Amino acid sequence: MQSMNQCLNNREKLWLRYYIGDVSGNDPFWSDSKAYLVLNSLLYDGIETEISRTKEGKFLNPAILDDTDRLLDFYDNMFSAFRKYHAETGIITYRVERYSDFLPVLNRKHTVSFTSTSMGGFLDTYRDRKGITLIKFSIPENIPCIDVAEVLDFYAKPEEKEILLPPFMKLNLTEIPMTENELSITDSDGKSPVNSYNAVCSPVDIKERTGNISHDGTGAGQRIYNALNNGLSPDKNDVEIYTQWKKSLHAIYKNCCT
Repeated sequence: MQSMNQCLNNREKLWLRYYIGDVSGNDPFWSDSKAYLVLNSLLYDGIETEISRTKEGKFLNPAILDDTDRLLDFYDNMFSAFRKYHAETGIITYRVERYSDFLPVLNRKHTVSFTSTSMGGFLDTYRDRKGITLIKFSIPENIPCIDVAEVLDFYAKPEEKEILLPPFMKLNLTEIPMTENELSITDSDGKSPVNSYNAVCSPVDIKERTGNISHDGTGAGQRIYNALNNGLSPDKNDVEIYTQWKKSLHAIYKNCCT
């Protein structure tokens, strides 16, 4: 990373640690080591991403939607952190992605959510998904990204060699053939990857948020999470309210990224 990069402040470090799951205690919000499941789902349209996660046996934490201002503080500080850190030289990183989460990326040609990638290859720890795509990222010099081990005083998972990419970053995507080794990477059902892509990251200018969102969709979102966590179909009216509320969340942050 470049010497021009600025140190993260305490609030940015707090939220980055929270995002990567470096948590403690028993508070329903602050102790959730997999809060990123919800924090990333909120950046996808509809509720397909939420459904995919619960089908894999993952828990969607309703407490994350308890406080809209706190939620916006998380996103504000994460985007602020990406304004401060850029790649010093070109980097190659890897990600085992859900195929269902990759389709919106492929259609829009940009990252949809915060995207954790590794300089250590395709990690086994992320093969707990149903249906996977392999993505090899080329991150040119000066592209906003966060080397988690470098910016935090203590990093709980150094073996992951994690480079985090922001949402709404344009990608030049090219499908590539898989090697024998890559075909042997399997999902939670023992199936080989659906496909493999090269993704070249493009520069993005990240600005401060100017818009705001209402609190209207949070209660509906919590009811949806509770239904999905219990294997039930959520109420259609709740789905309508929640997905419209998510669109307003997307709009205020997409406007920050040009």
